[in-house]
Amino acid sequence: MRIDELKARLADLRDDGFIPTMRAGSTGVGYTLEQRLGLSENNLPIPDIGGRVEVKATRRTTSSLISLFTFNRSVWQLPPVQAISEFGYIDNQGRPALKSTVSASAQNTQGLKLTLTNGPEMSVSLRHQPTGRVLATWSIYNLVGKFVTKFERLLMVKADVRRQSNGSEEFHYVDAELVSEPGPQEFHDALRNGTVLIDVRMHINEHGGVRNRGTAIRIRERDLATLFSKRLRLI
Repeated sequence: MRIDELKARLADLRDDGFIPTMRAGSTGVGYTLEQRLGLSENNLPIPDIGGRVEVKATRRTTSSLISLFTFNRSVWQLPPVQAISEFGYIDNQGRPALKSTVSASAQNTQGLKLTLTNGPEMSVSLRHQPTGRVLATWSIYNLVGKFVTKFERLLMVKADVRRQSNGSEEFHYVDAELVSEPGPQEFHDALRNGTVLIDVRMHINEHGGVRNRGTAIRIRERDLATLFSKRLRLI
């Protein structure tokens, strides 16, 4: 599909107004878009922009967080078991745990906050504010590199939503952008203003070892396009 054809199909879909979901649940907005565009996968080839494009459909008013990727390798400044013991809590299964969503915009209830550095070695650190202790540090360039491998180009389509009397959803696809070139500065800015969050998800198991589900880099679906330096509006 070429870019002009994609724009025409999206404009036709917008002009159709509200259409019933083709699948119940949270994935309905994406599945319905794919079916109406004739896609068999969640990406499509667009030869005149140079390759395949990931497709992401969202409800325009959603505040849901999505995980972009996980990154743990060589970031911990404290051994994870020590970080849990010193800065964690006992979870509802009676285990020492450190499961916390952290931003740079405010200290959370566990005293954790992200701090950023500028300059050639841009980085973000997970810091316990009351003590000043640094638990982990990530290179922003490494985070961007991980992000680029997954989202080099992205078609972002947003839909207004209304519910029928039986509770099922209808979608009106009203906004579409083709975004590309995710960059260090955009990612750095999003971390600094609290748009990008870091989710720590680990506990100590019954054998005394650490069960780490992967430290997740997260963002609200509606803010995903802000991580890209090039944005082309399609409708």
